[in-house]
Amino acid sequence: MKVAAQKISKTIKGRPVVRTLSFEAASGKVLGLLGPDGTGKTTILRMVLDLIRPDEGAILFDDQKLGPTIRARVGYLPEQRGLYPHYRVIDVLIYFARLKRLSRKKAQVEAVRHLDRFDLIEYMDQTVGELSPELQQKVQILLTVLHEPRVLILDEPFTGMEGMNAELIKKLILRYREEQRTVILATRHMNLAESLCDRILLLHQGQAVLQGSVEQIRKKYRENLVLVEGEDNLTGLKKIAGVKKFLLENQVARLYVDPNQPVQKVLDQIIKQVRITRLEVNRPSLEDIYREAVNHQGEA
Repeated sequence: MKVAAQKISKTIKGRPVVRTLSFEAASGKVLGLLGPDGTGKTTILRMVLDLIRPDEGAILFDDQKLGPTIRARVGYLPEQRGLYPHYRVIDVLIYFARLKRLSRKKAQVEAVRHLDRFDLIEYMDQTVGELSPELQQKVQILLTVLHEPRVLILDEPFTGMEGMNAELIKKLILRYREEQRTVILATRHMNLAESLCDRILLLHQGQAVLQGSVEQIRKKYRENLVLVEGEDNLTGLKKIAGVKKFLLENQVARLYVDPNQPVQKVLDQIIKQVRITRLEVNRPSLEDIYREAVNHQGEA
């Protein structure tokens, strides 16, 4: 199922939160909405789910507006989790499955099947409040996918997730992609998303600073990244031949080097000019690319 946002905008309490944003999430692909807190990710997801309405633009599911039938095919894991602590696990699962239009019998069957699949069958008669935080997280994941949605929407799914639960989320995302379902992943963990997403939307102040496949964005930013930490004034390094972009933060300089420039020549010049405490050569990560794109936008 294709999800398409067409020039959506949203202002909340007089502040523009999302600005004329368009994107498309396709079947069998993982779309990453990436950026730090406050960049509009959760607001975008809430508009996709029709929890709030965009001031402008439209969001369509296979060219249709979200209605009860389509909503029943969507699974949503919010950043702020919430379960009913005084009810049995099995009852909570059946309740949420019924909200997704499963019959009572089907809801019971799927609840037991998924409890077994997630190694939670022994806890089905316990109340949610009796479970450890880790097990409660697994129950939250389970009720998100209990109805086998065609569209899976995850808002900061790795927050508070450690060890096996984090791996569970990763495997779930990869399985849904293999099964040709649609996944929208909103996260500030860019390097983690880099290995999971097919397409990414890098957000800053509710706008897209970069959008495309991971491969396309990497090709655009294919230069080497040299990290320099030293005791001297590092600003002079920006004048080294081949340095296309220079960023300095907390006495750590980031030098983006033209791919046609031999990086060894740049390193030789750095060593001559400053006393180094750390020197690294890397390909830019998504976080580095995001930082450069945001700085470039600020200069435009």
